Amino acid sequence: MKKYIIIFALMAFCLTAFIQAQESKASRIIKSLDIKPLDWSVPEIGKDVIREVTDNGIVLYMMENDRLPLFEINVLFKGGEAYLPAEKMAVSGLTGSLMRKGGTKNISADSLNLLLESLGASIETGIGLEDGHASLNILSQDMELGIRLLADILRNPVFEQEKLDITKAQYQNDIKRRNDNIDAVAVREFNHLLYGEHPVGRILEWKYVRDISRDDLIAFHEKFMAPNNLMMGITGNFDQGEVKKLIDKYFGDWPQKNLNLSEIPEVADTPHPGIYQFYKDINQSVIRLGHLGIKRDNPDRYAVLVMNYILGGGSFSSRMTAKIRTDEGLTYSVGSRYQASERDYGRFYSWCKTKSESTHRAVYLLLDEINKIRDGKVTEEELKFAQDSYINQYVFGFTTPAQIVNRLMNLEFDNRPPDLIKDYLDNIRAVTRDDVLRVAREYLNPDDLTIVVVGNQENFEAPLDEFGKVINIEIKDPVID
Repeated sequence: MKKYIIIFALMAFCLTAFIQAQESKASRIIKSLDIKPLDWSVPEIGKDVIREVTDNGIVLYMMENDRLPLFEINVLFKGGEAYLPAEKMAVSGLTGSLMRKGGTKNISADSLNLLLESLGASIETGIGLEDGHASLNILSQDMELGIRLLADILRNPVFEQEKLDITKAQYQNDIKRRNDNIDAVAVREFNHLLYGEHPVGRILEWKYVRDISRDDLIAFHEKFMAPNNLMMGITGNFDQGEVKKLIDKYFGDWPQKNLNLSEIPEVADTPHPGIYQFYKDINQSVIRLGHLGIKRDNPDRYAVLVMNYILGGGSFSSRMTAKIRTDEGLTYSVGSRYQASERDYGRFYSWCKTKSESTHRAVYLLLDEINKIRDGKVTEEELKFAQDSYINQYVFGFTTPAQIVNRLMNLEFDNRPPDLIKDYLDNIRAVTRDDVLRVAREYLNPDDLTIVVVGNQENFEAPLDEFGKVINIEIKDPVID
């Protein structure tokens, strides 16, 4: 028996040595390659993408691509919940949904569904916090019909009462069950603590949905929908001259409006530090911690993005994942995000889900990684990997005409510098280890952290008051009447 054990041991040793030799050889080959810097051609308006404005103010971004017999339009317009008082907060979402699902003056909702299904096409609409969107996807041969239907939906929705009632009932059910998902509870309460009654922090209650009428939706549509509030990104297999004629045919007689959009409330940059415990009788905890971050015009945004990638944004390559998931085995999901593209203050936040008995340890490790990246420089390898990852992700966001057109169109829509895309890669490459340390110290603020923990604190291995003042908050059942 000993002889066989020795033989197997020798075989294993030889196999390991062989693999290591091969890996070393492969590594030497890779290192010897002359890899040139990425030569990426930045898409340009007037060259790769055509921009025109119709007589009634619709901004068109167009890019032809005849590889597939498909046609696509993506629409953007300003308007959303942020423009509404709290008691009307549900109006924008209902309007966005029912523009498509609530029928038009020329076709009922059910007939429209059957027609689009027969065409293998789709039209979708929606309205978010500050803006709305619509999309058309259809075969190129049905392009005119698609444009006619899209125009009808955007211009002539009737918000059928039956469809409104169904959608409100869906809202009611979602609100009724909103505490079933502990991840959703953590996100909701975290945002509310950070933003308060600002539209970003609002909590949708049934009373804000119950009394919404068709007249509310009609008034919202009348206020925000106008040709001079629309941008269209058009891609696919089409002829520009033909498309412009069709846009003029179905949108050209739509008169402009004096929009007079109200100012969106500003976010109050006020920290709310503390440990906010939400009791839930479960065997695991959801942890979400963070604070308000930066605005998108902050010149440090590139360094902040790289810093966060190293901290927790880089999936399996990040420090948080390496420590809390790989080394400690406390969780499957952990990471961080630093929003750097918001008009107003975005969020820095980190998350982790772990068993109840390791909640204290998980919070400690999250805070420890935040402190460590503030205490010393990251390594050259960490910096290089983060920069390369961001560059690769960014370039692959321009692989299709629709991606290219939508990115260029969004720059104008958001009033951002037109050379932002051109300078992005250089700005990422310019980030240094000193920059990462500087922004970590300036834009990560351990003393300001709002820490939300949803779980059963009776089963935590230790109280969380070591990390700050503990505030226990009841998860209230929503009022449905």
